Amino acid sequence: MLKLIKILIPAFLIFILNPALFSQQQFKIITGRVSDSTGKAIPLTNIAVSGRPDGTFSDNNGLFFLSTVADRSEQVLVISSIGYVTKEVPFLATIDTMHLNIKMEIDIKVLHEVIVRDEGLREAPSMFRIPIKDISFIPVTTGAIESVLKSMPGVNSPNELSNQYLVRGGNYDENLVYVNDIEIYRPLLIKSGRQEGLSFINQDLTGSVTFSTGGFNASYGDKMSSVLDIKYREPDQFRGSVRAGLLTSSVHAEGISKGKKFSFITGARYMTNRFLLKTLDTRANYTPAFYDLQTLMSLITGDKSVLKLLVTYSYNRYRFVPISQRSSFGNFKEAYQLYVAYNGSETDSYQTTNSALSWEWNPAGNFENRFIIQYFNTSETETYDIRGHYSLNLLDKNLGSENMGDSIMNIGIGSWLDHARNSLKGEIISLSFKSRWEHANNVLSWGLKLNNEHITDNINEWRRLDSAGYTVPYSQEELLLTKWINTNNNTYSRRFEGYLIDNYQVTVNDNSLILTGGARVTYWSFNNELLFSPRISVRWIDQGDKLSVYFSTGTYYQPPFYREMRFPDGTINKNIKSQKSIHYVLGSSWNLIIGTTPFRLTAEAYYKRLNNLIPYKFDNVRIIYSGENSAEGRVKGLDLRIHGEFVRDAESWVSVSIMDARHNILDDNYPEYPAPTDIRFSTNIFFQDYFPSDPSYKAHINIHFSTGMPVSSPYEDRYDNYYRMPPYRRVDIGFTKVLKDKMAHIGKDNRFSFFESIIIGMEIFNLIDINNTISYHWLTTVNNLNGESRQFAVPNYLTGRSLNLRVTATF
Repeated sequence: MLKLIKILIPAFLIFILNPALFSQQQFKIITGRVSDSTGKAIPLTNIAVSGRPDGTFSDNNGLFFLSTVADRSEQVLVISSIGYVTKEVPFLATIDTMHLNIKMEIDIKVLHEVIVRDEGLREAPSMFRIPIKDISFIPVTTGAIESVLKSMPGVNSPNELSNQYLVRGGNYDENLVYVNDIEIYRPLLIKSGRQEGLSFINQDLTGSVTFSTGGFNASYGDKMSSVLDIKYREPDQFRGSVRAGLLTSSVHAEGISKGKKFSFITGARYMTNRFLLKTLDTRANYTPAFYDLQTLMSLITGDKSVLKLLVTYSYNRYRFVPISQRSSFGNFKEAYQLYVAYNGSETDSYQTTNSALSWEWNPAGNFENRFIIQYFNTSETETYDIRGHYSLNLLDKNLGSENMGDSIMNIGIGSWLDHARNSLKGEIISLSFKSRWEHANNVLSWGLKLNNEHITDNINEWRRLDSAGYTVPYSQEELLLTKWINTNNNTYSRRFEGYLIDNYQVTVNDNSLILTGGARVTYWSFNNELLFSPRISVRWIDQGDKLSVYFSTGTYYQPPFYREMRFPDGTINKNIKSQKSIHYVLGSSWNLIIGTTPFRLTAEAYYKRLNNLIPYKFDNVRIIYSGENSAEGRVKGLDLRIHGEFVRDAESWVSVSIMDARHNILDDNYPEYPAPTDIRFSTNIFFQDYFPSDPSYKAHINIHFSTGMPVSSPYEDRYDNYYRMPPYRRVDIGFTKVLKDKMAHIGKDNRFSFFESIIIGMEIFNLIDINNTISYHWLTTVNNLNGESRQFAVPNYLTGRSLNLRVTATF
């Protein structure tokens, strides 16, 4: 792969370089000085000829020198610097020298409010909007929107193959996702990120993205950690796009009828992560294929009503035929190498459909109503028979030794056999009603929802582990399996939800004060549990919108979905109860000027009290629950983020999170332990830059670091015996070239005239080629000489360095 990258990078650069750079021409010389209104020099000012690759920077004295081809054409010199109004100077490109004295005017602008303030979300002060303008530029291996979330403070996902994410000490199952007010469900059998494929959210269709890491209001349902609210775009004209790459390809189209009564937006996607999987330690024939089709149609049925239909279909198929694996692990004192020869294969499929019909009726401008009928269906199968024959060796770590890095002793041989024939079918039908009434400074909103859920699950899986001729666990009388689950479950239940929110805004000395209070009521027929969840928030905004301070608190119950209800042996706990979390969030956002550059700083301190927890352990991205409410916990932390245009017209940001998440098993006389998602420190940097002489050449870098998560053996019942994985460290970088811009005008006879914009790009994932760990393979070796056994945690590494090429065209 490294050789391929070395070949493709120069080829890519040669392809996109302007041939005019190598031609012999006569030039016009432009010199000058850039200063402010007081005459003070402005260094590092960008001076460029519009539409040409000619440009330069001013030096510390404000002086610059620039040459451009003298073809007697009319050109425009563009002078720009962060914090100053951009100036344009027209000139004639003749063979001579031109001297300019440029006076720049200060442009004091404030970044757009990140905390959502528009009327539609006024009653959700803890929600913040995520800019979607730069989403397509972020170098990502999975869903673009989820990848942006992972760069936000308080959000983590130490797995580049997965679309799932962890928020403030919660696990993957504690996050709400809505698309057009419709709750989104994920497949339940997925155990590895390489099986996930496409994210549900199609970025080509997305119009707005809002997100909350805690303290959200009562209109958002019953999860304990976060809510992601997506709105698909309302078309206003015909347009479309085509994306093609080594990982993902997609096409979308949207349009509106002449009478503007009917509109549609449709997208289709295909993904294969085969190129990424080939960088794993396990040599195998990987055949992943992921397909997705989504469409949203709207029909105006009257002066005050609209009918909308959202239909989605996705099909994921993952086939895996392992050949061999060679993994090295350990430390400076003790280093080991595992070699495994495989037989067998695995085939998994996940097929989901989701459709929702909604009718919006707005009898008055301040009174809105929405009725929604939703149907969700999932059909999942998991089939594998894989035998692994392993040899575990101790490596020579003596410096200066001729055999350093070679095997000096075999400390374990054996095999394992994994078998599964699992299938799951799920069906959810829901009816919901939402209403919102606004009067003067008051906004009242309420809603009702009824869910019918039916899940059928057939589990038949087992594992046999052999070490040096001994079956582990060993018995002289019978053959014991390391793991065996054989159950058939059929669950049917109803859930009822209702909420009421009152939002009131007052003005005090030209400052805004927003008060929000509300509550949710939920009932679950499976255990006849009735819950009441009050939530309140207050937000103060100063007169100039420079400073905002808010506080949110509330109770957040999470009634169990199917996986939380299940014991490790596959049976259902009929007495399971809802988990409970109480949030306290104190936040602030501040518009500030550093030098002449505007930035926005946000900070949130939070504390969560957890009760009735269902303890769990991770197996890659699959969560193995204990199936009973036997724990309590607490989470506290601080999230910081600064963002702005470090480089003009290219937004970047830095996020930092500090967290302490603790769980405690009740009545076991053992101390509390770090939560399985206890990532103590994490930081993410996303930075964009471009060539000053030609902004159509851009670079985008995403850097992530987070401390390791706690991990413990799946064969041990105790949770407080743990150690931490190594830190997750990753650098992804992307390069793009804008071949055609939306603002550019070319003749109709040009072959690219049909397209509005064309962008080509290259991405290098895991630039430093770091071996990050996602999980462990637990081996138990038996010493035949003395009968003792020892357990080894062999790391399962994530992907190595890889390359992606892509092209995007819009029309």
